[in-house]
Amino acid sequence: MTKTAPRMGSEPLAARLAAPVMLPVLLAACMAGPNYSEPTLATPAAFSHGEPPGQPAPAWWRMFRDPMLDRLVDEARAANLDLRQATLRVEEARHRARIVGAATAPTISADAQGGYTRLSKTTSIAALLGESGTPGSEPIGAPGTAFETYQTGFDASWELDLFGAGRRGLEAADARTASAVWTRRDAEIILTAEVARAYLDYRALDQRIAVADALQEVRDEVLVFHQIRRRHGLTSTLDERTAERDGASIAAAREDLVAQRTAQAHALAVLLARPPMALINDLAETQAAPTAPAVIPVGLPSDLLRRRPDVRAAERNLAAATAEIGVAVADLYPSISLTGAIHLVSGSLSTLISSDSLQPTAGAALMLPLFDGGRRRATVDLRQTQAQEALLAYQGAVLIALKDVEDALSRLEADRVREEQIRAAESAARDQWTTLQAQQNAGLATALDLLAARASFLDASDARIQAQGAVDLDVVALFKALGGGWDERRIADAGGL
Repeated sequence: MTKTAPRMGSEPLAARLAAPVMLPVLLAACMAGPNYSEPTLATPAAFSHGEPPGQPAPAWWRMFRDPMLDRLVDEARAANLDLRQATLRVEEARHRARIVGAATAPTISADAQGGYTRLSKTTSIAALLGESGTPGSEPIGAPGTAFETYQTGFDASWELDLFGAGRRGLEAADARTASAVWTRRDAEIILTAEVARAYLDYRALDQRIAVADALQEVRDEVLVFHQIRRRHGLTSTLDERTAERDGASIAAAREDLVAQRTAQAHALAVLLARPPMALINDLAETQAAPTAPAVIPVGLPSDLLRRRPDVRAAERNLAAATAEIGVAVADLYPSISLTGAIHLVSGSLSTLISSDSLQPTAGAALMLPLFDGGRRRATVDLRQTQAQEALLAYQGAVLIALKDVEDALSRLEADRVREEQIRAAESAARDQWTTLQAQQNAGLATALDLLAARASFLDASDARIQAQGAVDLDVVALFKALGGGWDERRIADAGGL
């Protein structure tokens, strides 16, 4: 049987269809550089302090049950200038990623042009051809001849991503974008904590000023008591001067408290992107003292790797640095660029749109790096060093996160014990004051004894307010350390912000 040799172009249809399908697969397999995988870091099984398990509440500030605090946090998150800048940095990162991604795609452009040239009647043919006898830039023709030229079409170029430089670059850009998103979330957590701290400080100072006013009344009564006794010759001016000194000290301390409270109001206003004095009237409204939650779920140490935005940002920076190694390695290998154009060229506008005017061109270029003084290899070494640095930064961020939580838990535990002790002292001072009131009614205690007991009780109340304020701020610090203050579901609904 005679076998007929296959003709060119008679390959099986399946093979011809498979070629363009397999090209992206083959290109995907040629990815220079290491593939990234998130490092596995050892973390303790639990925190050293016995807080209950569970995830921290996303809107933890609402646990203080203070409507004013809720409103301030909401407004700050919407208006704060630093947070808005962080949001714009996320947009910048996304734009950069789009630019990097566009570099891997073909470039196509369209052009159209037309022209008219009339050769000089006094120019010789030799001048038109140039000194070497070759045509110059002007059209060739008899002197005085006029020419029209028209051209339109498309140009295309594409650098094949043979070794994955473009894809690794896009991988790095996407990781940098994710890092910017996490950095913005970190800014949101810091902002929320700062608003809560300033507001809780303001309310604590409110209470301390009220105590100082009550204590001033007591010192005024003591002064009057000694003035009456001096006028009756029952005491010297020494007791009167001592009472005046105590009253002046309380007045001075009160002014300092007022100044601190005003500073907190200014700080809150700036956090809300308002003028410093904007919240003075709003904050002047009488509010019940916020109460810190008694139970705070802290979760597991391993949760910090997921919840802490600064840790997540460091991990994404490591991913970006790893991908950038691939970009540098791919630059060591050859690159191929394809170019092509389809133009319609004619000397008459009426014949421009015609198959006879078609002028296609195509080409390919191979660039093989031979010698660059070691620049490309040094770039690879640089990217590898930067990746090692990013790994250390990630490990350091995890350790700092663990330390922040342990420190916050330790302070909270100590301040809670201290608050209980001071509350016991306040209760004892209240009981002493109540007892002396009964004794005075029975004629067994003097008015001065009763005033002294009340002053002791007010001093204890001031100490208790400070202790309670310390616990409140410890709670804020703990939630900040835990990475609380953002809701994964809300962020997903908002497209990453």
